Amino acid sequence: MFLAITFILLLNLLIMTQGTSSLGRNIRSQFLLESQYTSLNHGSYGSIPKSLLPVLQDLRLKSEVNPDRWLRREMFPILDKNKKVLADLIHADPNELVYVFNAMTGINTVARSLPLEAGDKIIYFNTAYNSVESTIKFIKNSDKLVPIRIDLAYPLDDDEILAIIKDTIERENNKGDGKIKLCFMDAISSVPAVRFPFESAVKLVREYEILSLVDGAHAIGQIPLNLHQVDPDFFITNCHKWLFAPRGCAILYVPLRNQRLIHPAIINSAYADHSDPADKTVSFQDEFAWPGTADFSNFMCIEAAIEFRKSLGGEDVIMQYCHDLAIKGGAIAAKILGTNVMENTDQSLTVAMVNVEIPLRNINISDAEVISIFIDKLLYEHNCMAPVYKHNNIWYTRLSAQVYTDETDFETVAKAILAVCKELEIK
Repeated sequence: MFLAITFILLLNLLIMTQGTSSLGRNIRSQFLLESQYTSLNHGSYGSIPKSLLPVLQDLRLKSEVNPDRWLRREMFPILDKNKKVLADLIHADPNELVYVFNAMTGINTVARSLPLEAGDKIIYFNTAYNSVESTIKFIKNSDKLVPIRIDLAYPLDDDEILAIIKDTIERENNKGDGKIKLCFMDAISSVPAVRFPFESAVKLVREYEILSLVDGAHAIGQIPLNLHQVDPDFFITNCHKWLFAPRGCAILYVPLRNQRLIHPAIINSAYADHSDPADKTVSFQDEFAWPGTADFSNFMCIEAAIEFRKSLGGEDVIMQYCHDLAIKGGAIAAKILGTNVMENTDQSLTVAMVNVEIPLRNINISDAEVISIFIDKLLYEHNCMAPVYKHNNIWYTRLSAQVYTDETDFETVAKAILAVCKELEIK
């Protein structure tokens, strides 16, 4: 492990001294993406830099040469160290963080742990990730909860969103048929890819004694996070999207005040029975430490991913580059497509993903077919990718800016999307 970390630090130092750490296409070779493939879809699956491979390989080798020594003893200090590095980045206490494999594991962990009762109401938004909506349907059917969906039609200003939330809470609570107990919200929605005013929304729902569950799948690495300042009741974020960690790496934040409420999605031998006052032998950290035999290497690459980011200039430089490129690239794509960028009067929706309307009209196939056709044609005919989706009866594409992309990538993808639109309208 020491040799692998040393390797990445030396590699990054070499990159910096050679003057090749300025962002854009010239650092594309530092990632594993095919050289001729144009991806504006970093938001879906992420991508790791090449320099993480020796770190990952070293960790996996250790788990094979002596599984007992590694899995029973030696990996835990490394996991703790990576958690501390991550806690410093997002301004949290390491004891408030536990590893999970992805955001949906974290969402299910919280949603299926909370002691909600029949008739309790939960609020969520039409912009929630589709798997989140499925989770809400599941807990509704299991526990006879009452889901309240708030429909948002973007572009909206933050004040408008907060007013809609407040009006919904007061209307529902005044009905006298049950109180709202939980609010699902995004930090940055998936589609449309917009920054949600979660900091203000967390404070708002707390005024009504409503717990906040923030889906920050796209948050870490894309926006600065200070969880102690925002103080959500629960927060989940993927490290394998915008932070450059290997896939299957997420962190769940549960402040100390709420930890007695939460158990892992997969119950294991370390179970804390909080109904038994005498059972104080198992801690929150104990419960999440061993979800069963698995490859924990991805979690142990967080420090290396953050070191790589430092070699590119650090969090502020990366975030500023990606935001500026999203703004410029979105304008380029909109001009090519003859449409508009989704943005509000506050200019607060776009972070590193920009939503551009696509000229798709006069078609007679289902939305699912449209999406499937775009995926196949972009991937196999145009060797590029950016997802398309429909919001408020308008078709959009979500374009992700990243440190390895530049304005020419937005031109390439926009032209490909325009070509597919023309093909579909001919049918």
